Amino acid sequence: MVVRKIAKKYKIRLILSLANNWEAYGGKAQYVKWGKDAGLNVSSDDDFFSHPTLRTYYKNHVKTVLNRVNTLTNITYKEDPTIFAWELMNEPRCTSDPTGDKLQDWIQEMAFHVKKIDAKHLVEIGVEGFYGPSTPHRTQFNPNSYATQVGTDFIRNHQVLGVDFASAHIYADSWYVISQFALQNIF
Repeated sequence: MVVRKIAKKYKIRLILSLANNWEAYGGKAQYVKWGKDAGLNVSSDDDFFSHPTLRTYYKNHVKTVLNRVNTLTNITYKEDPTIFAWELMNEPRCTSDPTGDKLQDWIQEMAFHVKKIDAKHLVEIGVEGFYGPSTPHRTQFNPNSYATQVGTDFIRNHQVLGVDFASAHIYADSWYVISQFALQNIF
């Protein structure tokens, strides 16, 4: 990956995402499509988080990426000091389970899986930062009421063993409408 070589040259450390919630680059929908093509009984993109075979597909992907030898540096990704951390998924959401239990279970299993292969690098989840059922007194700080329905729970998710730090993806320009310009500035 040329980006990593350039990052190394300028002493920049990278957070690399291992999957995407959205369809860009395939996303979780691609895993579900592969499952359907293999004859699995899957009907929702959210089956990515709970179907054992789809979890295995993701784990195989992670194992392949972390053990890959970079052809430019001859270093495996899991040994590459340019990589700061692995992100389990860009903006995971499991709207079929607003309790967050499915996603929580997936985070626990996948954080452990990444750490088992690569104990040197940090792991983070990649969530947007919405408060959930474990902190109902904080849900007022979510950008909208829909945020409590996407199956993420910022505090609970980041208490998982193997998750080393928290991050949040903030979209103030989208979450606060123009009529609330003062709120955008405060945010």
